[in-house]
Amino acid sequence: MKRALLGLGAAFALIAATQASSDSAVVHTLMKDVVAPQADRLWDVGNRGMNDNGEPDGSNLSAQDWEKLADAAGQMKAAATSMATAKEIIAAPPGITIGEEGTPGAATAQQIQQFIAKDPEGFAKHAAELADISEVYIQAAAGRDAVKLQDAAGRMDAVCEACHMQFWYPEQ
Repeated sequence: MKRALLGLGAAFALIAATQASSDSAVVHTLMKDVVAPQADRLWDVGNRGMNDNGEPDGSNLSAQDWEKLADAAGQMKAAATSMATAKEIIAAPPGITIGEEGTPGAATAQQIQQFIAKDPEGFAKHAAELADISEVYIQAAAGRDAVKLQDAAGRMDAVCEACHMQFWYPEQ
């Protein structure tokens, strides 16, 4: 538990450092440094919460695994909440090339900024949904509930995909 709280504290420090001001959030930095690595942790650890038939089975998860899930979900929730509540969303700092920029179908940072500017409420809604899914992970970890864990994993994939299709790959 102490480790999870230290991890969550580190996440809040990182989020504070990535915000240009208290009213803005830098999406690229939060996604690259917090959301993506924590989502990978959630999927990696969470996948062990299933039996060979793909059914929920928490017996495969150790106490440390549940702690890792809670920590990762807490960090992701903090990042998602900051994006959902920021008054200004910055896609990426000037001069930064994002992930797949330049590949067919992928938007540039400037285009993503324009997509967000056209629908800031939609972006905030997607970010809030990610925060909500993170909370489901936190509850699953607290209750060591493999069924809730599996539900959260399926829902997180859908939430991520919906946001990416609207703001990262809208041309597809």
